[in-house]
Amino acid sequence: EQQLSKQAHYDFGLRNILSVLRTMGSSKRANPDKSESFLVMRTLRDMNMSKFVAEDVPLFLSLIDDLFPGMKADKAVFEDVEGAMNRITVEK
Repeated sequence: EQQLSKQAHYDFGLRNILSVLRTMGSSKRANPDKSESFLVMRTLRDMNMSKFVAEDVPLFLSLIDDLFPGMKADKAVFEDVEGAMNRITVEK
């Protein structure tokens, strides 16, 4: 938080932490075969990337790489959402 630019919409408070913890729990239940470290890294990345301004994205990804060295994760897949978005795009 201290290294990122100051943005009014950045929220690293307790509500955000609780939301991340709940999402990690849900991810672990949905993916019992995945390691907790992997799920923590993916959840932190996926839940925060959309909040950052472009100049903060490389720094955030670098921090994630420092915390989880050598660990790479594909983005989470939401087939229902992506399918709905594709249908709406085609319709318009």
